[in-house]
Amino acid sequence: MLASRADMDLERFESMKRYVGFDEAAAIRLRLFHPLAEPSFVEVVDDFYETIRQHPDASAAVTGGPPQVERLKRTLVQWLHSLLLGPHDEAYLAAHSRIGKVHVRINLPQQFMFTAMNRMRGGLVQIATEQIDGDSERASTVLAVHQMLDLELAIMLDTYREHWMDRVRVNERLATIGQLAASIGHELRNPLGIVQSSLFLIDQRKQKLGLTDDVLEKHHQRINAQVDACGRTISSLLDLARETPPRRTHLRALDLAESAIAGMNIPSEVAVRLTIPDDLTLFVDGSQLRQVLLNLFGNAVQALSQGGTIALSAKRIVGGVEFILADDGPGISDDVADRVFEVLFTTRATGTGLGLALCRKIVRAHHGELELLRTQGGASFRIWLPDEGDLGAH
Repeated sequence: MLASRADMDLERFESMKRYVGFDEAAAIRLRLFHPLAEPSFVEVVDDFYETIRQHPDASAAVTGGPPQVERLKRTLVQWLHSLLLGPHDEAYLAAHSRIGKVHVRINLPQQFMFTAMNRMRGGLVQIATEQIDGDSERASTVLAVHQMLDLELAIMLDTYREHWMDRVRVNERLATIGQLAASIGHELRNPLGIVQSSLFLIDQRKQKLGLTDDVLEKHHQRINAQVDACGRTISSLLDLARETPPRRTHLRALDLAESAIAGMNIPSEVAVRLTIPDDLTLFVDGSQLRQVLLNLFGNAVQALSQGGTIALSAKRIVGGVEFILADDGPGISDDVADRVFEVLFTTRATGTGLGLALCRKIVRAHHGELELLRTQGGASFRIWLPDEGDLGAH
């Protein structure tokens, strides 16, 4: 079963429940309140988005126009159902943490998230005040609403905190890499260029003299391959250190996948299976996304040293397109799973620790997501890319 890690773990979530006093009795109160509140959900949600609309800095985060707002409203209504009905367990935590990631991804300023959440709180409390008879029952329900929304704010704030801690860590590493790349990139490219030119001239000289030697040819190819590898490493360093906005075009997802596979040297013992609809299209930088797939395919091939299968599927989901690239290799252990996207982190003796970090940077530049999914076997990566009219909105 696939699952992504919630930013706040279950133990901390349970600790926060105890801190605010939310218990099973409070959960029951919310479930009993649900049928009274449900008829007003749309009104509460409309007020929520009207509050955002009135603030330019907040509304700027909603870039997809009325169609996107309608989709987000439906999502928020579902959130209200979940808020009151529960169960407030690990699955609830994971789902609501993803909502916090939405706020982070669309760059919704934290203060506006706070204000908008407060409007939701006010709307629910008003409904409880108007709909519930009996002072004691009304007070208990209002308290349960406050407790649950306090927990929601804790989840949201934890997501922002994790985001900024990640950004600080990444920026520190990128700053170091940028300095390194700027100082030695040019110096390395020059001698590598000379080596490549010399290899070409040697090859021309061999042909002119009519020399044929299998051993010499083998070493010639090995030198060429290693020079190319060095060039790719330098390019990856420079790409990580600089900002390169995507140059988007419309293309077929299947064409992108087949182009990446064509650029790979996939051993005969490794099978590749594609499940991508012919009519599935993307609005992306084809060169950059091809590089992402090349890196992911490359990692999968290396994991399948004894052979196996790599499966790449793609489908349209609400708000965008989702790719899943999975292999049936040994997988990624839990003790390093949370670090695979860190710059310079690698588990391979000959790895650079640049590939997955660069992949995530490219996908995020497309306002998308790249994550490692937890699986029973093998490794699975999920790429999510937003629709053209909904960029950065989910």
